[in-house]
Amino acid sequence: MIAGMTLYQICWYFLIYAFAGWCIEVIFHAISVGKVINRGFLCGPVCPVYGFGILSVFAVVYSVLPEIFHYPVEKLLGGDDIVGILIVFVCGVLLATAVELVAGWLLDVAFHARWWDYRKERFNFRGYICLRFSLIWGMACLLVVRVIQPAMANSLLLKIPEKIGWPILGVLYVTFLADFVVTVMIVAGLNKELKELDEIRKRMSIVSDDLSEKLATGTMRAQTSLESQRVQATLARYEARDAVSRQKKKLQDKADQTKNLSRELQARTAALKKKVLSGRFFGSRRILEAFPDMEHRVYREVLLNIQRELHINNKERGGKD
Repeated sequence: MIAGMTLYQICWYFLIYAFAGWCIEVIFHAISVGKVINRGFLCGPVCPVYGFGILSVFAVVYSVLPEIFHYPVEKLLGGDDIVGILIVFVCGVLLATAVELVAGWLLDVAFHARWWDYRKERFNFRGYICLRFSLIWGMACLLVVRVIQPAMANSLLLKIPEKIGWPILGVLYVTFLADFVVTVMIVAGLNKELKELDEIRKRMSIVSDDLSEKLATGTMRAQTSLESQRVQATLARYEARDAVSRQKKKLQDKADQTKNLSRELQARTAALKKKVLSGRFFGSRRILEAFPDMEHRVYREVLLNIQRELHINNKERGGKD
């Protein structure tokens, strides 16, 4: 037994509540935004944060409180004991908030991006957590512990013989692991593409500035040369004009080279953006749509530009639909 639960139960509870959390996220997003989106970090219908959060609450309610604080578990799981209700609520607030904070921080450290942002909410901590959602998590955990979990413990799913249940769990967890690996690769690829887009953006800026400087400087030199030659003898005038013509030709060649380079960079930018905005169900686009408030710490401007294009594309597609 681990925190009052068998390993078999823990494995099932994690997947069940991770799936339930995914359903809640999809429903909440559909109601608030009016659009159905796979809101999970993973491609599959699971939000691991919910699974970890609920299991942490179970561990405290089933094991820590009864054993360390000698508080009867019966008062925590049922009845009208106000103290028991308050304890479960507070545990839900603290533990679920801690899991959300750790998950947000780990994702930020691992992928250099903020996946959700509560900075517009009052009483938030660095945008990872906020009071309003912490209270919501507390109410949700109270509902799960006292209403949903008692029914879940007696459900037919957990009455499946272990010799049948373990192979099913094996398949589900292998799929879960594969999903995790694929998602990490997608996000790593997204970071790589954002880096290249940022480098191209900087190169295009340098090319534009260089072209402007070359044209301005060259034109001024040509004009100065022409004015200087005008004061010379009439016989030298044609030679001066030839020099100016040659200077202009050099400038035009430089401008043509710069324009060709600019076109190549623009074509590469378009190809990268197309790649990033592809994969509506299993690629980078799904990640961007699942977390519309994502903010990259390194390539913030590039990501904002892509998010704007994604918003415009979705708006145009919605208008056509």
